[in-house]
Amino acid sequence: MYDRIRLLVIAAALMAGPAIVKAQTADAREALRAAVSAQLRPLLGDSAAGVVERLKGVKPDGAISRNFNPATVSKAVFGRAAANVAPDCSTTQTRTKEPDPGRCVIQTGSPDAPAGAYAMLSFSKNVGIGDITYLRRPAFDPKGTALPSPVKLSDADAYADALKFLDLLGVPRSEIPIAPRGASNPLPVRSLLIGVEQDPGKDATRIEVQKVVNFQRAFVVPGGLFKDPATGVELTHVLAPGEVTVAIDDGGVQFADVQGWSDAQMDSKLDPSLAKTTPELVDEIVDDLFAEGVRKTGSLSILIGLRKAYPNPDDPNPPICPVCGVLRPALRVVISQVGPGVAESSERNFIAPGVVREYDLVGQTEAESPAR
Repeated sequence: MYDRIRLLVIAAALMAGPAIVKAQTADAREALRAAVSAQLRPLLGDSAAGVVERLKGVKPDGAISRNFNPATVSKAVFGRAAANVAPDCSTTQTRTKEPDPGRCVIQTGSPDAPAGAYAMLSFSKNVGIGDITYLRRPAFDPKGTALPSPVKLSDADAYADALKFLDLLGVPRSEIPIAPRGASNPLPVRSLLIGVEQDPGKDATRIEVQKVVNFQRAFVVPGGLFKDPATGVELTHVLAPGEVTVAIDDGGVQFADVQGWSDAQMDSKLDPSLAKTTPELVDEIVDDLFAEGVRKTGSLSILIGLRKAYPNPDDPNPPICPVCGVLRPALRVVISQVGPGVAESSERNFIAPGVVREYDLVGQTEAESPAR
């Protein structure tokens, strides 16, 4: 009798299993939908049309291709040292007469000599693509035992010096946002520290060796982008593709990396009448995140931004710099299933990484090629 009851219980559990899983899946999807909708509606209202109309007024007036001068930069970073210029630096087109996406490399010293001084400058042959990298490595004695000297540079001085270096590289100041008055962390500066253990069993000595400054590109939105009704804080800029990292110490800039700061212009064919409704965007975001395996909303951030897309190759009126792309209004969604705090992870309790996705605010017509 006991075995028969046990079998009946197991059979009932197996029959109920799919229904339980289906219910849990539906609950997870609805929880995700509620979280996305709660953040999206205050940003857009019923539709993205109003935001798209405001973003059409963005007029990028700077251009890194106009401001970047290879000869001036080379003289500033290499001085009188004899620099080796890669043979293909003079070519900006491929053999098929297409814009060359490669880089020009100029260097002093040898990268293969780890103890020797070395400096390198590389940049997009078509500078409008917006990729520039500079690094400097001083010579050192691998047998030396002296600890590096702590950096004395303040955060404010590091930020100011980094801005001056970006001026040299041609990054437009108008595209670098300034923190609003009263911001708790107005300077995007962090400290790079190393730990040195001199005596086993004792705490390592921590030495601050560099300041690291990060810049995120953003454009001013005429009339403002969004005002939070709860806090009264007004957003005046929109995020745009383009980031810079600068590492600096008392001896100057040791590393600078400009990524994707292109000459891209706003898509001239943006039509606010094709803007997606908020319910459409909620469905699109939830379906996509759910397909990516997102089941929990530990932390969620939705930002209005611009993304880089490539124009239709068959367009009879392409932008001035087709290789630079065009800018289209989009939502940048950053979600983590973990949330704040320490995550307990193991083979049995796998924690999925965070997900960053972008979603166009404007639908495309059939005549347009899919945005890339």
